[in-house]
Amino acid sequence: MRSTFALQEDVIYRLKAAAALLNISENTLRNHLRDSGMEIQRANKKNPASPAVRLFNIADVFKLARWRREQDLVKKVSAEPVVIAVDLIKGGVGKSTTAGELGIQLGLLGYRVLMIDLDVQSNLTQLMGYESDLTIDEAAEHGLSDDAIVTGTFATICTQFMDSKNGRGNKMGNVAGVIKRPFGAHGPALIPSDTFLGDLEQAFTYAKGNRELVFRTLFKESAAGDVPGFNVNEYDFIIFDCPPSISFSSTNAIAAADVVIAPIRMDSFAVKGLSRLVSEINGLGERSPEVRPQLLILPTHYSTNITRVSRMQQQLQAYKGNLSPTVISASELFPKTQENYLPLTLQMPTAGPVGEYRLFTEFLLSMCAKTKGKQARTAEV
Repeated sequence: MRSTFALQEDVIYRLKAAAALLNISENTLRNHLRDSGMEIQRANKKNPASPAVRLFNIADVFKLARWRREQDLVKKVSAEPVVIAVDLIKGGVGKSTTAGELGIQLGLLGYRVLMIDLDVQSNLTQLMGYESDLTIDEAAEHGLSDDAIVTGTFATICTQFMDSKNGRGNKMGNVAGVIKRPFGAHGPALIPSDTFLGDLEQAFTYAKGNRELVFRTLFKESAAGDVPGFNVNEYDFIIFDCPPSISFSSTNAIAAADVVIAPIRMDSFAVKGLSRLVSEINGLGERSPEVRPQLLILPTHYSTNITRVSRMQQQLQAYKGNLSPTVISASELFPKTQENYLPLTLQMPTAGPVGEYRLFTEFLLSMCAKTKGKQARTAEV
């Protein structure tokens, strides 16, 4: 039985595609297979008439990515997890797509990634292979195991955490069961969303202390080993997919973040959403000086054939210091990813938009390395 809706067993990569996913040469991949001792299925195993080419599955590729990390072939960005909030106060700009593709790209580079869906619409959850309202009976009808059922969200963790701090003496239970592994033990992890995630907003009203810093405090105690079943130190990157509205959840994600990525669909409404996001970041910094996330603007749905794009580019010059040097082109490929319950990177490794997200990921890594290095030098002084 499958653990997600995605037909992962039908996704097979030959050497060239597997190398593209890992962003290495085919020759390097051959050397990795030799050195790691990994056995990859050959095409002639099931059909003797087929050539003896290697056929990689998704789990194979992520296992190789993790092996590269264990061999110190992956450059460490920080001694502690880098927290990223993908946010804009506007829907339809590509937040869930960006959070998902970025999480996959980082995982393929060998980084340990946790994605957290904070939107009740559950688009990121679906992209990773889950239907949030699936019942046990429905799972069996679709040939799915119990692992395909969403049994908890980030609200499960946060409400227990806030209850444990409100003076009632409640202790947190083990929350490890909330975390999903859609691509196996070596791939990115996910804390999914469902309609009950909305209860988190009400829970914030009973929070003790600064309600805007709950996530930040939770992560600090998690890193100290005080949150059973959830330790942020197990990850190199934590990515929040925020809802398209102002809420305590999105504010908390921004306050906990090192980087806020704002996907901007090239239209005037998205640019207005950006100005509101900037105001929210600045307001947080004024109220809590320790909150200093970097803003990174990513133009999406980009096309040079649309007249308004050049007009939007002029408006974005006001934020040119925060503008990504790469864009994500408009593409009909992205809507199909939701239908197939699988990010585009894993469906079509050599597609143009996948290459653009790869370039964006490389830029983000270089930016994070500089930021963390600067913070470390400041701390030493």
